[in-house]
Amino acid sequence: MTTQFVTEYLDNKIEKNENYIKCTFYELRVKRNLSEEQVDELLKLAKTRLENMNYQVYFTGAKFKYNGKEQQVQSQDYMIAIKERNIK
Repeated sequence: MTTQFVTEYLDNKIEKNENYIKCTFYELRVKRNLSEEQVDELLKLAKTRLENMNYQVYFTGAKFKYNGKEQQVQSQDYMIAIKERNIK
């Protein structure tokens, strides 16, 4: 897992929706064919980068508020990151 891969992956996600980023099991394990170890490394690096960019990062099972609604990171989702100004 290279930092360049993580950067490009996150940049692509941010370009689609800079306020709400979701990383799913299907997207990483099936579509991109990453091993569990690679996914763990990607999530670790992504968390650091996103927190430095003022995102709140949540992993499977965590509860969070988005647009005034209480939500939970579902079992098929590895991570959800929300730009801090959108947390209410």
